[in-house]
Amino acid sequence: MRITVKSLIGFFLILIFYAGYQGGKYFMNNRFQEVGLVLTFILYFYGAVFTAFTDRTIHWAWWFWSAPLFAGYVMISSSLAFAMNAGVGMTPSLFATREFLIVFLAPALYFLYRLGFSLQQLEKIFIASLVIIIFNYLLNYYRIDLEAAYFSTGYMSYLVTYDEWRGYRLKPPTFALLILTGCGLMRLFQPSAVLKKTGWLLVLALVGYVWFLIMARSQMATLAMAMILYPALFSKPNRMNLFILIAPLGVMALIAVSDILVDGFMHAEGAEVRAKSYIIAWETAMKLPVFGYGQSSGYSKTYQDIFGPKFFPDDLGLVGITFKYGFIGLVLYVFFNFYVTVRLLKVNWHYRRRYGMHNPVIWALFILMTALSMNLVLNPGLAYMQGLTTAAFSLAITACYYEELGLRPGAKKR
Repeated sequence: MRITVKSLIGFFLILIFYAGYQGGKYFMNNRFQEVGLVLTFILYFYGAVFTAFTDRTIHWAWWFWSAPLFAGYVMISSSLAFAMNAGVGMTPSLFATREFLIVFLAPALYFLYRLGFSLQQLEKIFIASLVIIIFNYLLNYYRIDLEAAYFSTGYMSYLVTYDEWRGYRLKPPTFALLILTGCGLMRLFQPSAVLKKTGWLLVLALVGYVWFLIMARSQMATLAMAMILYPALFSKPNRMNLFILIAPLGVMALIAVSDILVDGFMHAEGAEVRAKSYIIAWETAMKLPVFGYGQSSGYSKTYQDIFGPKFFPDDLGLVGITFKYGFIGLVLYVFFNFYVTVRLLKVNWHYRRRYGMHNPVIWALFILMTALSMNLVLNPGLAYMQGLTTAAFSLAITACYYEELGLRPGAKKR
C-alpha cells in the first residue's frame, strides 16, 4: 500500500488532536503531549516552506510570525516573572508552559489549506479524532483502578476525583465531549443518508454514556443554556439587537443576586480554603500587576511551596489568570475568548446564508465558546491545553472559511 504525503499529514493531524485534547494523559504521565507538539512543529514548518515558495497571495509573514510571537511572549514572560519572584531558575518554568506551543497548530492548518487540503477533509479529521478520544477515555476508565489511583501519590492521583454522590471519576476530555454533543445534535436535525444518521446516533449514545459516568451537571447545564440562547440571540445578525438590549439587564441581575452568590460560596464545602486562595491571588496580582507572579514548575518550586499546600491558581478563574500572567495576560485572555467567538459566529451566519444550513462543526464550536463565555469568570478554559487546541483550530478554520465564503476578498485561495 502506497502512503501519500496527504494521508501521512492526515495521520499526523489525528495524533496532534489526540494529544491536544489530552487523550494521552492517562498513560506515561502525559508524555504523548510532546509527540503532538513535535508533529505540530513539523506540519507548521512543512506548510510554511511550501507556501513561501508556491503561494504569492498568502499573508505569509503574518501567519508565520503570529504564533511564535504569542507563544514566546506568554512562555518567556511567565517563566521569567516566576524566576525573579521565587528566586529560582527560569528553565523549569519555561518547560512548564510548553502547552502554549500548540498555538502553532493554527498557522499549520491554514498553510495546509492553502496547499490544497479541503475544509471538509480538515473537519472530518477533527471529528474522527474526537471520537477516538472518547473511545480512549472509556478504555482507560475501565482499565485504571480509580480508587487506587486516587489514593496514590503520583501523577495519576490528579486525574481521579471523588465525592460521595458520584464516587470515583476519571477526569474526562471535556472539550471533546462538548463539541461532539453539539455537532452530533446538529447532524441529527439535518438531512442526510440513513447510514450517516445511524453513525451519529451511535456517537451521541457513546457521548451520552460518558456524560452519565461523570455526571458533570454544571457543564451539561451550561451547554444546554448556550443551545437555548442561540436561536433567541445569535441565530441571525438582527438578533444581536436583542442581545445588546438584554446584556445590561443581565449584568444588573447578576449584581442584584451577588449577595446570594457570595453567601452561598462562603458557606459551601471548602469555601474557607477557596476564599483564602482568592485573597492571596488577588493581593499578589495587585503587587505584580504587569506580568503577574509567573508559572511555577514541579522541578523548581511550586505554588504550594510558596503560598501553602492548598493554593492552586488554576482553580481560581480569571483571578488565577491575573495572578499568573498579570493584567496583560488577563486582557489577552478576555480578548481572544471573544475574538474567537465572534469569528465563529460570523462564519456561522455566512455559511448558513450561502448553503441554507448550519455547518455542524462551526456551530458546535460556537456553542462551546458561548458556554465558556457564560462561565468566563470562574473557568477560563482556553488557557489550558484542550482550550488552546480548540482556539487554534477555530482560528484556522474560520480563516479558511473567510476565504472560502469570500469574506476576505484580498486573499484568494490558489
